[in-house]
Amino acid sequence: MTRSARRELGYVSELVAATHAYPSDVVDNEEYLRRCRFTLGTEPAALVAETRMAARRWCRPHENTATMTRAAIARLGEEHPELVSEIDAVVVTSGTTMPMAHPTDPDNCAFADLSPLVLQQLGRTRALGIDVKACYCTGFLRGLQVADGLLGNANYRSVLVLATEQGSRFSLAETNRSTFCFIVGDAAGAVVLRRAEPRPRVGILDYVGYTDVEKLAWVGIGSDAASIIMMGSRAGEATHRMLVECGHRLLSRNGLLPKDVDWLLPIQTHAGLLDSVRGELGFSSEQLLWVGGERGFSGSASIPACLSEQLASGVVNKGQLVLSLAVGAGMNCAGALYYA
Repeated sequence: MTRSARRELGYVSELVAATHAYPSDVVDNEEYLRRCRFTLGTEPAALVAETRMAARRWCRPHENTATMTRAAIARLGEEHPELVSEIDAVVVTSGTTMPMAHPTDPDNCAFADLSPLVLQQLGRTRALGIDVKACYCTGFLRGLQVADGLLGNANYRSVLVLATEQGSRFSLAETNRSTFCFIVGDAAGAVVLRRAEPRPRVGILDYVGYTDVEKLAWVGIGSDAASIIMMGSRAGEATHRMLVECGHRLLSRNGLLPKDVDWLLPIQTHAGLLDSVRGELGFSSEQLLWVGGERGFSGSASIPACLSEQLASGVVNKGQLVLSLAVGAGMNCAGALYYA
């Protein structure tokens, strides 16, 4: 059996807080079809049946990844003010905050980094800020891995991992050809990880993932910086295979069965794909956490936003074991086992 990525380490990265923010525009299916400027390749009724989409949350003109980030951080400060002073590093992941195409600051089209803005908002003027750009929908899980590594250094007490995406910017353009655009939404989600002594049912247990560069052009943003590329059934089949592969690897090398895991929390993509992945991995429908039908698929932000919502509502409880899986442009895949 391949060893766990964290076995025999002398610390754990404990998840001590979560936060999220959604933008204000609630776009139902009828409104999406009204705004859409390209011809969907699937009849709307069939698309709704396959995806189980009812609505998605989109940014209005005054909203973007930066405003959603500020809203999520403001909520964190209100709910957990005691944590702010001990955050020694911030890792922000976003595949849709892009220089020239989708900048953080509309008045400066070359500026797209978000971590300095987060540090500024937190008042952490001497802490570390890192922006991760190339992982797209796997960004949050990659961010967990980066944060876990940072916490191996005793100088870092807590690390904030935040993912934020505004995919709606790319989902209506005439140059689109993919029905994937139908499920896209916007969100920000974040967790705070704290360095802690190992103890039962606490912290990140393991993580996996890789980039398959042979599939580099299968999923991404179009050269017009206004549309989404999705190589149809090939990308869908690859996504399914990579999600299942990451799930099986994490379960097998940690000696776990699906019944040993409390929740399966994957990227919040369309329901048909996730039902298939869930079934192949052996999870029940009751173990699946999915809010995509009302929130839309916000890429890397979809996992932490859903986790934060479910913790706040009491659906997910502290100490429960969660398996999260993601696949994104690149093509990247990632998985993580962690205690909420």
